[in-house]
Amino acid sequence: EVVTPSDLHAMLRALPHCRAIVTTGEKATDTIVEQFACPKPKVGESVEIVAGGRTLHFWRMPSSSRAYPLSLERKAEAYKKMLLAEGVL
Repeated sequence: EVVTPSDLHAMLRALPHCRAIVTTGEKATDTIVEQFACPKPKVGESVEIVAGGRTLHFWRMPSSSRAYPLSLERKAEAYKKMLLAEGVL
């Protein structure tokens, strides 16, 4: 239960070099969707959001939990795709 959602717009104003937001859980994903009025990306995909006049990527990634029914290899592929797209790798 989210009692008081974080003010993500304020956080992003304080992080002017942030280019992407990444979530791994349903609640976190839903919070981003609500605060930015954006579509919910498919797992392993991203959508663009606008915050403070700049465009960011919002990635919804598979959970790293063993309980999430996806092989470790498929999870690693999804994370590699995101990290390559964001210029981290």
